[in-house]
Amino acid sequence: MNVDHAGQLAGITEIGRLAAERGVTLPLTELVIAPNAIGELARIVDELAATHNADIAVLTDSVYYASATGSLKPQVVQALSTADRRVRHVIIGEPGHRVHADDATLRDAVKGIGDAGLLVTVGSGTMADIGKVVAQRRRIPHVVVQTAGSVNGFADDQSVLLVDGAKRTTPSSWPDALVIDLDVIASAPIELNRAGVGDLTSMFTAPADWLLASTIGFGKPYDSELVASVRPHGDRLLEVAARLDQRQPRDLAFLAQLLSISGFTMGLAGATAPSSGLEHVISHLLEMRAAAERKVSALHGEQVGIGVLVATAVWQRLRAAVGSALPELSVPDPAVREGDVKKAFEMLGRTTALECWSAYSKKLTALRGAPEALDSLRAAWPALQESFDHLLTPLPPLVDALRAAGAPLRFGQLASRFDADTVTWAVTHGHHMRDRFVVSDLVEMLGLWDEGFVTGVLDDLDALGAGR
Repeated sequence: MNVDHAGQLAGITEIGRLAAERGVTLPLTELVIAPNAIGELARIVDELAATHNADIAVLTDSVYYASATGSLKPQVVQALSTADRRVRHVIIGEPGHRVHADDATLRDAVKGIGDAGLLVTVGSGTMADIGKVVAQRRRIPHVVVQTAGSVNGFADDQSVLLVDGAKRTTPSSWPDALVIDLDVIASAPIELNRAGVGDLTSMFTAPADWLLASTIGFGKPYDSELVASVRPHGDRLLEVAARLDQRQPRDLAFLAQLLSISGFTMGLAGATAPSSGLEHVISHLLEMRAAAERKVSALHGEQVGIGVLVATAVWQRLRAAVGSALPELSVPDPAVREGDVKKAFEMLGRTTALECWSAYSKKLTALRGAPEALDSLRAAWPALQESFDHLLTPLPPLVDALRAAGAPLRFGQLASRFDADTVTWAVTHGHHMRDRFVVSDLVEMLGLWDEGFVTGVLDDLDALGAGR
């Protein structure tokens, strides 16, 4: 990989070292980020295929993807077609509609590829998530062709699926190879590449949530080395974001590299925690609401970018409220909370409400069963302040950077057009939809998470031209 002026970005060798130190075998053995990287696709497939006459399935949706010379999908099929090898082009989803990674779509994809001996997935982050699950179920090699710098989930072994209407991170499999053609990335709609910036801005909040959760023994242990693979490049990311519309190869390469590294860190952590905290649960809830109401979903990274601003404002208000001494913590009683949480999610459907409550109640039960962990958090709080200060970024510079990038700053500006009440609902109940511990869980255990606190957070953002 290239070197940027902010320092050396980790390459596949460095990621391999980190994997080996953690006892992880990294099946993703080839990462190609270059102009005309599609030209490497036939070689990669030949090396992965068990035999040269094994059928190949190319899995795509109905979206048009551009390359430097025209439509990408026919070029991929043509590049892989040989006299002794059949290429099966499998298209999933309804024309004109965004694909969802739900059970029905996964079944269609598995059925469509049949007995193919190798899978090539072309498309978005959702398509990559589907491909990773299909390849795992069929136990075949998998090559992902990334079509935009939109999300960081191409280069890990996890997939975000719709389970009973709820967004759930599910173990899948690493791709064996990831091909990122910079000509294709340059041809992608600018909103998609800006969305990648938004997804990456989670580096400014998610690691703080991860450290907080790890301190009370929740989830995977915090790994500062994995965080340090991404977080030091934050300033450079914000600089690049401001000129993404110029589509400079060096900037697009940096974006693609950093997205890949961020994906690697999630895979090596065994969870999305390095890049997924409060900002992501807010985005997940809005995506779930859009699906339930059959509305057009906003781009995931756009929502995450605004969610980062919300999470930053929550951290700021928390720090101002408690200072260096954390007061007594009171874990909500599941018996008391059950009715309220189910009611909060009833507009998503009964099945989804039950799924959300099932996950959240597990979190409450675990917290109530570990009072010593909460005591340890209170004792460690003064020392944690320095770490949080290092990981978090003041709100105004983040807003200014996203504004300079042309990224949306308000949820109401997104394609889903959610009103202020829906935004307030998503912020209020984000941490109630899954079993991951985030900063709003802590605020609630302090007795501060009420309508006034949430309104204050959104008012803080509104004063900066962001938020609702």
